[in-house]
Amino acid sequence: MNTSTTPDTAPAPPRAQRLPEPLRSLCWASAMTALVVVLGYAAHRWAGAGAGTPLEPLPGSPWPYLTAWAVLGFWAFLLVRWVAHHLRWDAVYTAGPLFLGLRVGLAHRPDLTLLYGYGALTLAVAAGAVLLWRLRGRTEIEARKAAGHGSLAGRRDVPPPRDEPSSTGESP
Repeated sequence: MNTSTTPDTAPAPPRAQRLPEPLRSLCWASAMTALVVVLGYAAHRWAGAGAGTPLEPLPGSPWPYLTAWAVLGFWAFLLVRWVAHHLRWDAVYTAGPLFLGLRVGLAHRPDLTLLYGYGALTLAVAAGAVLLWRLRGRTEIEARKAAGHGSLAGRRDVPPPRDEPSSTGESP
């Protein structure tokens, strides 16, 4: 008696429940923001080089600056996640520049109005650039589809269809 299962009779593994993409992006941006803010607070609290002794906190309250960086960081992470999702790129590496900005902001304590203003301006310019990039890509895809070539036409890594002769002169 053979008790092994064949590929045809093997039970399908249960499909994992996944959150919808917008909700996953919100959760990811929230988690990354929390991570950067916690690391920024730890760097502020136990900054040895700026305070002189290893465990002496820097003077002043860090909470307004941490809040500002959390708000700006959340929107920056959402924007980067939107771009990275379409490029199949891991956006985790964007936490480094945000952490460095938070650390410099806590060390120099700029006016909060300037911090929010420059941060919002930077995010608006980045969002506009991403929007133009996405619209340009969408119009190129629509032009290819209208020409009857589909969305893969013009890509070098996709071979030409079999009914057309290739560019090297070989017959099908």
